[in-house]
Amino acid sequence: MDAPSPAGKSATTAITNYIVCLAREGGAKHICFLLALRTETHVLPKTFKDVAKLLADSKKRWLESCLEELKSLKDRDVYEIVNLPKGRKGVKNH
Repeated sequence: MDAPSPAGKSATTAITNYIVCLAREGGAKHICFLLALRTETHVLPKTFKDVAKLLADSKKRWLESCLEELKSLKDRDVYEIVNLPKGRKGVKNH
């Protein structure tokens, strides 16, 4: 099914037809497709360690979103970075 789609068909129709063909034929391509869907659509990272396990494109989008959120918090003066008082230890975040 690597042949180009017929003229006049939308990209969505071509993709839908490819997915139907994969489902009908089964095999390794179908399994890889389903695994890719599972990886990309159902994993919701809760930590940076989880983000590191994502595929490169998803990881990039998550990191960009995190930086955007931090910038937004800083721009709105939501927090202030200060030095710890003498004799105090920072709380570890695992």
